[in-house]
Amino acid sequence: MFDVTTTGGTSDHLLDTLVERVLGAVESARSRAAGHDPYEAELGAAEIDVVAVCEEAVRIAQGVQADAVLALDSRRRRAMTTVDETTLTRSLFTEIALARQVSTPSGERTYAFAQALELHPQTHALLRDGTISSAVASAVCRETTYAAVDDRTRIDAEIASSLADLSPRRAAAEARRLVLAVDPHAAYERTLRAREDRVVTFSPELDAMASLTVVGPAEQLTAAFRRLDDEASARRADGDPRTIRQLMADLAIEAMTGARVDADGTSDLRTEIGVVMRPEVLFAADTAPASLTGYGPIPAELARRLATGEHSWVRRFFTTPNGDGLTGSDRRARRFSAAVRRLIRTVDGQCQRPWCDCRIRDLDHAVPYARGGPTTPQNAQGVCRPDNLAKEAPGWRVTPADPLVASDDDILAPVLGWRTPTGHTYANQRRTPLGVPRTGVPPSESPPSGLPESILERRLEQLLCA
Repeated sequence: MFDVTTTGGTSDHLLDTLVERVLGAVESARSRAAGHDPYEAELGAAEIDVVAVCEEAVRIAQGVQADAVLALDSRRRRAMTTVDETTLTRSLFTEIALARQVSTPSGERTYAFAQALELHPQTHALLRDGTISSAVASAVCRETTYAAVDDRTRIDAEIASSLADLSPRRAAAEARRLVLAVDPHAAYERTLRAREDRVVTFSPELDAMASLTVVGPAEQLTAAFRRLDDEASARRADGDPRTIRQLMADLAIEAMTGARVDADGTSDLRTEIGVVMRPEVLFAADTAPASLTGYGPIPAELARRLATGEHSWVRRFFTTPNGDGLTGSDRRARRFSAAVRRLIRTVDGQCQRPWCDCRIRDLDHAVPYARGGPTTPQNAQGVCRPDNLAKEAPGWRVTPADPLVASDDDILAPVLGWRTPTGHTYANQRRTPLGVPRTGVPPSESPPSGLPESILERRLEQLLCA
């Protein structure tokens, strides 16, 4: 599609295309805005034109972005002929994700979308022109995934004329209808392949809440939902004050944790709870937030309640007043100690590759152990599996902290720098441990009103700090 034999030729063409089309859309919006009568203008017609042209610009950019991904893939394959397919594509996924400031799975979806658009040239052209959204284009590509290449091209040509008037769901339905007409067996193959994508995902929500999403076969989840609904309805009929929705949520939690959920939504979990807090917080002498492992910041009062549960076991991870230090690491060991592993999982919380929101799967040496990287907190980071594998590909380098500044090996690196094969650099700033004041901000010295304080608590606080 583009000439990738000369450096900069493709990128210049792509940028010229982007600028030309976006400027054309903006000028068109200016003309429309100037044509509104005074009454329409008073109601905000010109502002609606701005909203529309911003959407058009986004669509144009996404179409050109797909062209850039295809050109990048072609150029990388020409330059790295000896690298195996898995290593090459994994490296591309992560580098695309960094450029987009998203997670590696999102980078992989961007790559797959661009590859699919190459087989749907008319759909791609509509996206590049700003006529359809990426959601509509994605719907068409997704529904034709398992059709033959010739069939996909034929479906693309047939559906293109109607896409501008279709929503993503209707575009998917129309593409599915065409696929079934061309190859009925493709639908059955889709059903089988889709079951391979069953997954459970976790997302933090506001106010110490979270959502757990299960994606699986429709008949199984339908049966699970009906069972929860029937049991919740029965309890509600027996006089339980909770709503049906609250009861269904509580029943699901009870089934998964084995802990009974009370009417107020609390439960006495029989598990270890990782909470990072200052000793002053535990003994009600400070209101700084704590951190719940796997979730993030929680209010001090909630941390105290979790810490005093009858069946809970709470770990305090930090051993120095500023919350950074950890002693007892062995720089020559291959594996990090259990204390370091717990510390990293709690402090990092999620993958330390910039802009990645994935859960930590691997406790990783930023500078690989095989290349002389020490097994110390300074060189430790939590990463997801795709990024851990991607950084081992040729051209990648991760550097803890600033290499020009000497730092203590037993202190977590405040900054992790990532360098890609194309020479782009990105930095991830580790968050300040919760409950530890930033420079110049002193911690609370007196307990909040209404909270208990005693000589014993003061003495225990002093011992913990020591």
